[in-house]
Amino acid sequence: MAYEPDVVVVGGGPAGCAAAIASAREGARTLLIEQYGFLGGMGTAALVPAWCPFSDRQKCIIRGIGLEILEEMKSHMPHVPREALDWVPIDPERLKHIYERRVIAAGGQVLFLTHFVDALMSDEPSGERTIDSVVLHNKSGLQRVGARVVIDCTGDADVAAAAGAPFQKGDPDTGELQPCTMCFVLAGVDNARLQPWLWADNGRNLLLKPSIAAAKAAGDLNILEEAANVAYQSPSTIGLNFSHVFDVDGTDAAQLSRAMIEGRELIRHITEFVRKYLPGCENAFLVSSGVQIGVRETRRIVGDYVLTLDDYLARRSFDDEIARNAYYIDIHLTRREWERNLGRTIDWETKIHQYQPGESHGIPYRCLLPRSVRNLLVAGRCISTDRAVQGSTRVMPNCLAMGEAAGCAGARAAAHHAGSVRGVDATALRDRLRAVGAWLP
Repeated sequence: MAYEPDVVVVGGGPAGCAAAIASAREGARTLLIEQYGFLGGMGTAALVPAWCPFSDRQKCIIRGIGLEILEEMKSHMPHVPREALDWVPIDPERLKHIYERRVIAAGGQVLFLTHFVDALMSDEPSGERTIDSVVLHNKSGLQRVGARVVIDCTGDADVAAAAGAPFQKGDPDTGELQPCTMCFVLAGVDNARLQPWLWADNGRNLLLKPSIAAAKAAGDLNILEEAANVAYQSPSTIGLNFSHVFDVDGTDAAQLSRAMIEGRELIRHITEFVRKYLPGCENAFLVSSGVQIGVRETRRIVGDYVLTLDDYLARRSFDDEIARNAYYIDIHLTRREWERNLGRTIDWETKIHQYQPGESHGIPYRCLLPRSVRNLLVAGRCISTDRAVQGSTRVMPNCLAMGEAAGCAGARAAAHHAGSVRGVDATALRDRLRAVGAWLP
């Protein structure tokens, strides 16, 4: 089958789904490329069990397509309060269907089980480079697909890197990356007993630290960390984001393979802890683990603007901002930091809780524009930030908002600017995003 899209979106996670929906709704012929046989990224393939906050603790700030998806998913989860906006559990099978149906309903095409291979480039007189086409591989073999605009939603900036755009990766001094997590789902759980215990004492028991500490002291749990997240997915199931696999570069196939093996072994160990120490979980059993490990950090593009910790601390607004973020700086410590107890000495550690209810900062459109490439947008955890801010902007609600902005901008660039993403007027883009439901002050 021949594909002749205006916009190609590579990666069908939250950013890619929102980008494809937005682009198609704007009238662009849109093709979404996804490596698995379903959409959803970290929320479905990696089984991350809950959404990070959609609110600034006063109001919903992730709206538009993101809020549409959240509200539809909640409507099928009667145990979740309808007004809930923060830490809402994810039903991964429902979410797969919601994303897929919305992309198709908007007029987009999806190409599943397809991997991005390369970007074929040409040079412009301006010094910029243009992606003429992307090379893909699937059961049909190698395919070359041209488009006026490409949107990189791979999470790892795979397209940007292949196109020669500059990027950074990990800690600028040590090169270390945040650890990964293999999330999983347990069934056979009596949530009528478990949930009151988890939320006892005004929620201070939510992170399970006392039980984890007791199990470690007794030799029943061999992990470095003392925190975990447990999501109430149904009356008899829970999703767990628990513990870490360290020293993994998510752009290295051999390291990812090792991480998958270690992650599954860790799940068995943690399940025994859950059965022994958590009330209502005595008969719990494993029903699903991620088809990929959860990756928090790899490449960050160097864009026309680099969002910094100073911007975050100043709650800075921008004339070209396309989304707002209120999430704290959530950088998971490396093995070295845990073993040396360095967490308390890291500068951002003293600042992560400084945002008060109602506070947020802007994410500029320029952070979605990789330097030196004319027709490429990037959305998701690999946008242009420093490492500290990436620990905040990387989460799924933000990816939805950035993806919607990228999709809208990509459609405009394709229709009116011969694919030039810098030709898109940021004020007009912001006005359009507001018109379709985004919250931009």
